[in-house]
Amino acid sequence: MRSKIKVIVLDLDGTLVDVPDGDFFDQLLVESLEEIGCHLPSREQRDRFWDSGKDYQKILRSWGIKDIDNFWRVFDRRDYEARLRLIKSNKIRPYDDVTVLEDLCKDYALGVVTNTPLNLALLELDTFDLTHYFGSIVALGTVEQENAKPEPYGILKCIRELSGSPKESLVVGDKDSDIIAGIRAGAFTAVIVRSKTKTKVKADFVINNLYELKNILI
Repeated sequence: MRSKIKVIVLDLDGTLVDVPDGDFFDQLLVESLEEIGCHLPSREQRDRFWDSGKDYQKILRSWGIKDIDNFWRVFDRRDYEARLRLIKSNKIRPYDDVTVLEDLCKDYALGVVTNTPLNLALLELDTFDLTHYFGSIVALGTVEQENAKPEPYGILKCIRELSGSPKESLVVGDKDSDIIAGIRAGAFTAVIVRSKTKTKVKADFVINNLYELKNILI
């Protein structure tokens, strides 16, 4: 495997950084919808939204939202404020195994692809001194929401920026959307099993921590 892989593309939240579970993001969504005066859809509908990819605008419009840009402004503001508070209270923090990046970056080109906006991604990466490990940071939230994972766009963009090819790349994430995006991009995939991981899609590899990447790259 080592001879094949030249690029490792990692998810951010839930893979590199420990963030609250889905209820945290659902609460942000509920509060944002209430702020703009939107009728609250069911929890099932709200959960489906996060993996909607190119259908996100269709879903928001079906909820009665006409000004989608305003919705994202409200959501992103609430998200940033909430994450900043949680970082300061140590409730958002890097996983201990991110120390393996120090070794991995010596042999592989590393990139991050996240569905969060760039300012949120950099808030976490800069705060936890992780930015310097990555030659490409692709943040798909808000401005490129239609390209968010599970769409392969971000994975392919990251691989190109790292001068690699999909067949020489490994995508690592904790959600089905990460694995689906990697598969659609034509890359190898590894799901990392964290305490909040709930996946149905089969990845090429299953790891319990980032240290185990060394084993599958041999």
